[in-house]
Amino acid sequence: METMYGVKGTLQDDVFFTEENIINAQQIRKIAVEISRQNSNLTEVKSRMAKQAKLVGGNAVVSFKYGQKAHKWYEQVFSFKWDTESWHGEGIVVKAI
Repeated sequence: METMYGVKGTLQDDVFFTEENIINAQQIRKIAVEISRQNSNLTEVKSRMAKQAKLVGGNAVVSFKYGQKAHKWYEQVFSFKWDTESWHGEGIVVKAI
């Protein structure tokens, strides 16, 4: 855990992730990822989100939430879910100064 822009968080691929808000940061847009493999991890979630953030000109993700969730039985039957659980992450891309 490190402190940047006055809040605590983590750095992944040059993008700062925090569950808090960064004061005076310019909000760009909400992003979300889902990885349909149980054997994935938080680093992969953050890497995918960091790539999205950079593509829209952001350098941080605020209100970051993440976790694993079980697929519903019909999702496993009627889709291409590779496992019984997915990793997911969501947040708001911002340009912090």
